[in-house]
Amino acid sequence: MNQPHVPAQPVFPITSFDAQRIEDAFALMGPKWTTWSVMTLAQEGRPLRIREIAAKLPSVSEQVLGLRLAAMHTGGLVTRTDTRHRAPYRLSSLGESLTPVHRTLADWSRIYLAPDVTAEAERVEDAVRRLRPRHSTALIRVLADGGPMRFGHIAEGIGRADAFTRQRLLRLQADGLVTRTGPQHGAPTC
Repeated sequence: MNQPHVPAQPVFPITSFDAQRIEDAFALMGPKWTTWSVMTLAQEGRPLRIREIAAKLPSVSEQVLGLRLAAMHTGGLVTRTDTRHRAPYRLSSLGESLTPVHRTLADWSRIYLAPDVTAEAERVEDAVRRLRPRHSTALIRVLADGGPMRFGHIAEGIGRADAFTRQRLLRLQADGLVTRTGPQHGAPTC
């Protein structure tokens, strides 16, 4: 099993990226069975029909997988060489580009979330689930840029209402992605 690489510091700070583009990428990767389908196609390295992919993913029905692959086709993650009903799917260049992203998310999950024995695709889906909610990346970016800050400053920094920001902070805190620096309501968050 590959050991995760733990960089001393991030290669690129989160503040150097456009939060909206990151959220758009998570929205593309996030739907259930997308990661499993992409990883299966990448592992096989050849076009596969729905039935062949479903045989490798026994927890999902062919019908659900067919709908997921159709959406992935629309999103540009997979292509088909033919328009026939049973034409095989293959990864597009966009889909192929997810391999290092999946590896990085799986390593991050292994280091920071769950060091247990879990399938890599499951780790990736769990990491994306935690990072995917709308404006989460912007919120994390505001904290990375400004350090610990009070709730009102965070809401102002992401341009969202207090109620929305509170909900998002609670979710990120429950997922272990941000922490409160003090026990009082309004204590800075980092």
